[in-house]
Amino acid sequence: MASKDAGKKSNKSEPTPKKGESEGKPRAPTAKQGYGIVKSVLSGSSVVISGIATQGNAVPPEKVIILSGVNAPRLQRSKDKEPDEPYSFHAREFLRKLLAFKQVSFTINHTNQAGREYGNLIVDGKSVTETMVAAGYATVKPPANKDGKMHADREALFGIQTQAEKAGRGMHSKTVDKNTMIRKVNYDPDNFKFFFENRGKPVPVLIDYVRNASTLSVEILHPDLKHSVTNVTLCGINAPRTAPAKRKNGAKGKGRKEEKAHPVAAYAQYFVQKRLLNREMQFIPLGIDKYGNLYGRVQFADHPERDITKMLLKHGLGRFLPWTAALCDPKLAEEYRACEAQARAASQNIWRYIKPAEVKAPEVPTVTSMRVVMVSSGDSLIVADAKGKERRVNLASIRAPRLGRREGDESEPLAWEAKEYLRRKLVGKRVNVRVEYRRGGQGTPDFVTIEQGKININEQLCTLGYAKVVPHKLEEARATNYISLVVAEKKAELAKKGVHSGSKDVHKFTDLTDRPRAPRKAKDGEAAAPQRRGEADVARAKAMLPTLGSGSHKGHVEYVISGSKLKVYLTSKKIMLNVVLAGVQVPRPSGRNDKKGDKYGNDAQALVRSLCLQHNVTVEFASGDGAVDRRGNFVGYVWTESPRKSIASALLEQGLAKIFLRSAEAGSYLEDLRKAERGAKSKRLRMWENFDEELKKRQEARAAAMKAEAKSKNQKIKVTEIVDGVTFYAQLVEDKNIKVIEDAMAAIDGESPADYEPEFGEVAACKFDGAWYRVQVSDVDEELGFVDVIFIDYGNKSRVNLEGIVPIPENLKEIAPLAKKFTLACVTPPMDGSGWTDTAFERLGELTYDQTFDAEVLFRDNKGISHVNIKTKGEDKKEVPLQSMLLKEGLARIVKRPDYSMKFLVGQLRSFQAEGVEGRKGIWEYGEVSDEEEEDPRRKRK
Repeated sequence: MASKDAGKKSNKSEPTPKKGESEGKPRAPTAKQGYGIVKSVLSGSSVVISGIATQGNAVPPEKVIILSGVNAPRLQRSKDKEPDEPYSFHAREFLRKLLAFKQVSFTINHTNQAGREYGNLIVDGKSVTETMVAAGYATVKPPANKDGKMHADREALFGIQTQAEKAGRGMHSKTVDKNTMIRKVNYDPDNFKFFFENRGKPVPVLIDYVRNASTLSVEILHPDLKHSVTNVTLCGINAPRTAPAKRKNGAKGKGRKEEKAHPVAAYAQYFVQKRLLNREMQFIPLGIDKYGNLYGRVQFADHPERDITKMLLKHGLGRFLPWTAALCDPKLAEEYRACEAQARAASQNIWRYIKPAEVKAPEVPTVTSMRVVMVSSGDSLIVADAKGKERRVNLASIRAPRLGRREGDESEPLAWEAKEYLRRKLVGKRVNVRVEYRRGGQGTPDFVTIEQGKININEQLCTLGYAKVVPHKLEEARATNYISLVVAEKKAELAKKGVHSGSKDVHKFTDLTDRPRAPRKAKDGEAAAPQRRGEADVARAKAMLPTLGSGSHKGHVEYVISGSKLKVYLTSKKIMLNVVLAGVQVPRPSGRNDKKGDKYGNDAQALVRSLCLQHNVTVEFASGDGAVDRRGNFVGYVWTESPRKSIASALLEQGLAKIFLRSAEAGSYLEDLRKAERGAKSKRLRMWENFDEELKKRQEARAAAMKAEAKSKNQKIKVTEIVDGVTFYAQLVEDKNIKVIEDAMAAIDGESPADYEPEFGEVAACKFDGAWYRVQVSDVDEELGFVDVIFIDYGNKSRVNLEGIVPIPENLKEIAPLAKKFTLACVTPPMDGSGWTDTAFERLGELTYDQTFDAEVLFRDNKGISHVNIKTKGEDKKEVPLQSMLLKEGLARIVKRPDYSMKFLVGQLRSFQAEGVEGRKGIWEYGEVSDEEEEDPRRKRK
């Protein structure tokens, strides 16, 4: 047992005094004596003596004693210190084997001003100082007195040294070159090479330092790596860390908080020091992390069954660490877990500081067979279980290069290639998914390991250089095969594969789904205005058509926007674009912010996702003007590969789409589409479930329309908007819905949900001159914050702010527009560019706007425009056709080829047109226009 006055000191190595260093004037003239256990040997002349704890788990007192009156060769203490002196390692080893773990008695002779204690040690009845001098591993210090007289206690040591010199022992050898007796320490060994060559094999090591109970600094005694110093961590345990040593200047480091040690940390460290420090052991390397830190077991060379990890866990000096325990034999891992349970039940040491609620039951990784739906990036996927429920997962313990998701963000090198590797290999296939750990709360993606047959996908990505291993904290959960991931990454790094090649190349492609805004060409004297989104997109898409060329193109579907719109990447062209399916009308799915879609819209989107999402496809674009729609999307047909299947036909077969005849007739696949649609009709699938009833309703509606048309030859109308010199919008005065709409609009409070976003074609409400009116959205410019709308109950158009649009109830949306389109029969307005179009427009407004008339409907054309004859009073107060006033003033003309049924009306109007011609009025100011110049401008309008 150490003396009572043996002060507590750190087990950190004390520097050996330099040769010739004076021990200084003794502070205490009386010698201090005691005995204790040699805890460690620091050099050939200094040791750490430990006492015995007197209270529970208290760390016993200890002191560093330097042998008095002698010098030993100096050891290298760290990487940046001076190298070993000749024989310094041999002196330390001689003294270690002589004293380690033995009980010794000590006498403190002097304590110098630095606080270092010098003394003598006795072991097995022999003086340690004399033994070291006799072996030739220590030399006697010269006399310290000014008169040159020798201390009496050193005379005997000089005699022993003389005998050692004559015998040529130790450093006094005449036959050995002292330079060959210098230990060359390698503080940066290649731990990966060591691990690859010795994985699972016992390797002799010397425990040089105990950092904490589960982390040791060892000197490898293996012949190939002799004198290599590295850190090793025990598998199966996470011991409490001791507080870091204070820096010499007392600084903590920038941003570093003061770290407090666990109450049990010091004793846990001592527990290991007492059993392992300065002892030759066997280290079995079982794992290595990203930074080359080794993990394994440390066992006694003479008693392999003794396991320091078991001892620590059984005494409650550490917690079971599943991921490192998994590196051991499964039976041994269960023994470790049982030792922890035993200590926890007895509330030993650290378990006195842990509340039961903080102890979580061990999670057993579950393996589930799932189908890969989509690959988001090189380490993120969407998978679906047997019931079709989808969820996002991230690959555990690895990180692939990041894709640029937002505008201005550039992808990292090989991000596209990593994603493409997973897409080609996994999409649409079944895999085994093992949940390894979770980060964050409920709803966050799980971190998983994916296996396809015998192939571990996480490991394969590291092997190919498409991903790097994520560094984890020691206590963090990680992939079960974490060590295999590290090994795979290291091999890829050595082979300079993938991300380890140093390549900075990023996959480049043209993204036509990114919608830029081009400037509109300014007129003379006007500033350039921003071009509307649709115009810029259409122009850009059409400019790309020559690049795409004719024929089919190979690619894959990157994303399914809806049942009819796909985001497609063309492989050979390196172009990303939106493709709208030609020849079909597909119900719209529900949108963001709980926007309600059409019936079966979500089903259609789900079917298309299952057929082609991230699958290889063949695309054939429509020809002519039909190749690009008014939104700048490309129109075409899409087929899946293996087996070849038309997406449009698949939708029609399932009753999730209807033929869009105008588009289908322009293509070459109308008969295929009709065949698919007939099958769905015959089975009454989905959209055709009420097929017979719908047919009956259409027939009844047609009959009712014909009956109503017969009754509505004469209608009382009120003009609400002028379109051109002969065309206008008007409401039917007797329409009962006018009152319904006016009351409903008066009741609108004007509040709109915060997440409301109007969509194209939607019927909503808009404020104009202090009142609310129904409008239909004709275009949305989110970038500038404007919406183009049509006031459907009046016929006028406007551009308003997004914030000025509010939603209205569904029953108001279903009421047909109150404003109907009319045109004066048998006449046409002045041609564009004649100089009289504005005058004609204004004159018709003067004659009709906001006025009520009895209009005779002569017929309706195929565009639904009613051609009417309106009677008004002329200059002589007699009733005349309204057209006559425009004809007399030269602001309209009779159409070139009027319908035969209009013969009587045309006969009435010719005299009025003749009057205008003779008077050279309006369009006749230069005489009568020839037949070649006469043309109905309305036929040109789209």
